[in-house]
Order: sequence, then C-alpha cells, then structure tokens
Amino acid sequence: MKKMKTKSKKGKIVKIVVPVAVIAGVAGFVVFGKGSGNTAIPVYTSAVTVGDISSELSATGSVTADEVKTFFAPTDVKIEEVEVEKGDVVKAGDMLICFDEEAVAYAKQKNALEEAITNASYSANMTEYQTNKSDLTQAESDIASLEAQIDNYEIYIKQLTDGISNETAQKRAKLYEKIEGVQKQIADYELAIQTPDENTDITELQRKTTEKRNELTKLQDELSLLSDYKTADNWEDKLADAKKELEKLQTKLSEAKSKKSSAEAALVNNNKLSEYQLTKEKSALTSNDSDKKYAEAMNGIVAEFDGVVTEVSAVEGETPQEGARLAVLSRNDKVNVLFKATKFDLLSLEEGQPAVIDISGVKYNGKVTKINRIAEAGNNSSVPMVTVKVEVENPTDDIILGIEAKVVVTTASKEQVLVVPVEAINEDIDGKFCFVVDENSNLVKKYVTTGVYSDFYAEIVDGLNEGDVIATMSPMGMTLEDGMNVTAMQQ
Repeated sequence: MKKMKTKSKKGKIVKIVVPVAVIAGVAGFVVFGKGSGNTAIPVYTSAVTVGDISSELSATGSVTADEVKTFFAPTDVKIEEVEVEKGDVVKAGDMLICFDEEAVAYAKQKNALEEAITNASYSANMTEYQTNKSDLTQAESDIASLEAQIDNYEIYIKQLTDGISNETAQKRAKLYEKIEGVQKQIADYELAIQTPDENTDITELQRKTTEKRNELTKLQDELSLLSDYKTADNWEDKLADAKKELEKLQTKLSEAKSKKSSAEAALVNNNKLSEYQLTKEKSALTSNDSDKKYAEAMNGIVAEFDGVVTEVSAVEGETPQEGARLAVLSRNDKVNVLFKATKFDLLSLEEGQPAVIDISGVKYNGKVTKINRIAEAGNNSSVPMVTVKVEVENPTDDIILGIEAKVVVTTASKEQVLVVPVEAINEDIDGKFCFVVDENSNLVKKYVTTGVYSDFYAEIVDGLNEGDVIATMSPMGMTLEDGMNVTAMQQ
C-alpha cells in the first residue's frame, strides 16, 4: 500500500490510502488511452450526499475546581491542631484547623478589658466636660449678677455722694451768711463805739462786740470742721458701708471671671467631644469585630463544602498574624477544565458550546462556560493566549484536581445538510468551487458557498445538488481544469 497526503482548505492533513496496483493500472490506462486516441484523465470522485456534520476543536487543559476557598487566620491566637494535609479529601463540616481555646479566652478577656478602659475614659472625659461646662455656666451667671449689683451700688454711692455734697454746700452757704452777718454787726458796734453820741452806751456796745466776736469764732470753727459734718440721715455711714460692699462685690467679680477663664480653658471644643465619641464608637466596633473573630476561632476552621485540601500553610503551635493564609480548599463536585486558545481558535469558540472531556480515560460531557477577555502569554510561548473554561457535567468523586484533560469542543453542527469531502473544495480569486462531472464526463467548475467544516467533510450551502458527482483529486497528482474530460473512479 502507498500513502498519499492532501491538504484541505481548512488546513487539515487527510491521509488517503491508494493501492499500488491501482496506480499502476491507472498509468497503464492512460498510456493505453493515449495510444488509442483516448485522452480522458482518471480522477477520484464522490457524490454530494445529505448527512450530519460538526466542527470540533481539540485542546489539552488542566482540571480545576469551580470554587476555591482560602482560609485566613481570624485573629492572632495559637493554633492547637491541624487536622488535614495537602491532598486530603474532606466533607462539608469537617474540622480543618483548631485554635487554642485558652489563648482565645485570654484574648477575648483582654479585648473586653480594653473596651472597658475606653468606656471608663470616655465617661471620665464626659464627666469632666459636664463639670467644666457647669462651672462655666455658673461663672457666667455670677458675673452677670455681680456686674448688675456693682452697677447698682455705684449708682447708690453716687447718689449718696451727691446728696452729702449738696447738704454740705448748703450748710457752708448758711455759715458764710451767718459769719457775714456777725461781721457786719461787729463792724457796726465798733463804729458806734468810735463815734459815740450822748445816747451811746459804750459798755453795752463793747459787751455786744465781744459777744459777736465769740459767735464769729464759733461760726468759723464750725466752718473749718464742715468736712466732719454728718447729715441728719447719716448718709456718710451709709456711703462708707456702700463702698465696702462695692469692694467686696468687685472682689467676687474678679474671682468669678477667674473661674470663667479656668472653665473655658478646661472646657474642650466640639471637635474634642467628637473625638471622645468617635473613639468610643471605634472601640465598640473593634470589640464587636474581635468578639466575632474570637467566636470564629473557638469554632475552628471548618470545610464549607466537599472538596480537596490543595494547600496547608498552618503550623501546629504557631501563632499566626491575623489574616495570615492558613489553608485552601478546592471544591471537587464542581470542576472545570481550563485550556489556552489562540486567536484563530477564538473565531469559532463561543460560550455555551458543548464539549466532551477525557479525564484519565473517562469521558464526561461539558460545555464552554467562560472565555476570558484578556490574552496572556503562555508559559512556554510569547504568543498571547486566551483562557477558556469548560464546565464538567456530573463529575465523579475520583477526579483528581490539577491533572491533564483532553477537551473536544463542538464549535458548530448541522443535521441533514449537503456534504462533500473537504478535498473537493478548491479556491481561486473568485471564491470557492468544485469540479462537477457532467453527463459527458467533462469537468464543470461550479462556485459554491460552504458552511460547517469537519476534519473530512464540508457543508455545501449553495452551488451543488444532492447526487452531483464531483471530482476530488487526480490519482496521478495532475491539475484539474474546467472542461477537462475525465474518467471517474470511486475513492
């Protein structure tokens, strides 16, 4: 047997087995034909038939879990026990990692004490604030009251001072008037003594003069002592008392203003009050969050679904930092196969297309569920590739994650359509065409519209009819041409 290869228009290599004896016979036939004047060229032919056709894309990928759960340390407490190892199969509810209960209880108590300290500090600050606020209010009230009293006393003192001044002035005026009268009388007496007449009683005049001089002295003494004069209503004592009371009020006012300044200095502003409140609220949030984390630690890390432990980084006896990565659980009852597709593959790939997956010799049905929208260079190539996800339907428990899998995606399919062998499809500048063998055994070039391609067949959408005989190739490798006379041979 001799093998011949021909490349289809889809880039597929199709192997055709041709018996050597047939080739020899064909060669003899051609020679014989030429000798007898017959120039017919032998060609393989095929009939246009109706059938089902599908286009498939084959790829190799790896089995991955559809859902992966990464567990982190809920808080920084000691790990008591790690119950699993990498590769273990677990069920939902299985314990994976346990934490030291005493360490959790200690951390929880410490958290409660810290919150209590914060609350006590808040209460103390607010009590101090209320005290300072009350002191300020009282000082402001005292200042207003004292200032009003001082104003009243100042008016009162002024009134007393004015009253005393008026009465003293009147007293002085009367004394001056009396002094002037006495002085005039003394002058009259002295004049009469100096100019006496027969009726003048010198002795009597001298007595009266002396009497008036004594009266004058008394009036002058009274005038000189006028500063010590006290009114009939004793206003001077009232004025002295009022001045003493005013001095006391002014001292109290000074003290009240000092208290106000101290209270204002100690009284925090609204921003500080907000800080007190926010600090308390933050402490409450932190405490509540910590309580939840401690409760989570007390319960341990538990598998949320059936799966395979694909990573364990937790160490028994270690105290990890909060948020440290401890383990990874991959779901094994919902798995996918991921493979890389080229830009040419993407021309035919669509989400929802059915697929057959071969995992360790076991075939599963599936479908394309996701085509990434980012192309990345492959591990062994700089050519950008796109990751395609194929969901495995009804996976079995024995599927191993990470293992290689073969995927065949049906990218297109048609039922009961016209099909021809792919090697019968030719193409020139005007389009795709086939050579139809007519009733005179001549080749007729007919342009066609193709649809779905499989590895060996192509759908004919337009240009041919069922039953048409078409040339696929010449067994001698000769170039077929329109109008060429041929001898049909079944392939």
